[in-house]
Amino acid sequence: MSRTKINNNKGFTLIELLIVMSIIAILGSVGITSYIGSTLKAARTEAYTNLEALRMHEAQFFSENAVYTADIAGDFPSFQPGPSASFAYALTLNQSLTTPVPVPFAGGMAAQTPCFVATATGSAGTRVAGDVFAIDCDNNRNF
Repeated sequence: MSRTKINNNKGFTLIELLIVMSIIAILGSVGITSYIGSTLKAARTEAYTNLEALRMHEAQFFSENAVYTADIAGDFPSFQPGPSASFAYALTLNQSLTTPVPVPFAGGMAAQTPCFVATATGSAGTRVAGDVFAIDCDNNRNF
């Protein structure tokens, strides 16, 4: 009587599983890093666009009233920064940015009348916390 060995090799070996798991981990870490970079870039681009819009609103307000305003909510009801609370926007009157504008912006301003500086400050607890972008009446900016 002969004994025959039946090969019933169904499934994966431990080495194969470890290789697949390491490939998935590498792809996941690359994907997460890319996603974080994309969301950071999108939030900053939104701030740039909103500062440009704020500068345009101020220029229009100045052409109609011969003065600039610091009341964003009251005088610019059409200025809608979006649902994201990543940045807080503010206007400072009778100031301009020093040239060249330092990057990152550290608050370097000089007196100039009439003029304004619009700033976008990254909100605490967000990916853009600590980011400060600024633009003035002469279109000097740090972004």
